Amino acid sequence: MNLTIDTGNTRTKYAVFDGGTIVATGIMENLRQYASLLEQYPVGAVISSSVGKDMDFRSETPHNIHFHILSTQLPLPIQIYYDTPETLGADRIAAAVGATTIFPEQNCLVIDAGTCITIDFIDNRGTYRGGAIMPGFSMKFEALHTFTEKLPLLHLSDSAELPRTAGKTTDESILSGVVNGTLFEVEGFVNYYKSKYNNLQIAITGGDAQLLSEQLKDKHRHIVSKDLTLIGLNKILEYNEKQNI
Repeated sequence: MNLTIDTGNTRTKYAVFDGGTIVATGIMENLRQYASLLEQYPVGAVISSSVGKDMDFRSETPHNIHFHILSTQLPLPIQIYYDTPETLGADRIAAAVGATTIFPEQNCLVIDAGTCITIDFIDNRGTYRGGAIMPGFSMKFEALHTFTEKLPLLHLSDSAELPRTAGKTTDESILSGVVNGTLFEVEGFVNYYKSKYNNLQIAITGGDAQLLSEQLKDKHRHIVSKDLTLIGLNKILEYNEKQNI
């Protein structure tokens, strides 16, 4: 079995895989929980990916379990075409691999809607071609409040449904600008890639994935996968374990 760990900006997620099947998943709270998982499941290999400050998993890993940290230095099952690969986030790499696992040999667009929203393209040859990074919903709300004198701090939960485009109050105008504006941005990227690549497949992940999915057109061509990054990590781990045989 494999254990994959994904440390984002706000939390650490994990999944235990038996082959390509997830048998357990959840939030990693501390190293005691990590040690407990290694005792509970016959884990043979672990991979950790982090874009934030992660826990020292390596020090708590028994010597008989292979431990990997995801970076562009680790052998990958996809090609990376990026001018500064050393700056490419591990979460973007893992999500890209996850998309190619779900959509092999197809043009894929990965939309990760978390603290930031990232949009990345992988072609049908399994080559990562780069993408875009923009502020996520919460970051935009925070920026409007922080960098102005009078605008209130709102949250995505303040709107029970998609806000109308023309807000009639300041709160409604903020909600429209952040929510509708972000949806227009994402839809613009989607339309651009659809115009260039036939049969484009779209994988959406992250905490705000469901909202984006509900608003995107061509729903039959995209999926929502909350475990996309973990699926990609497992694929990378399997790839590296085969190299060691």
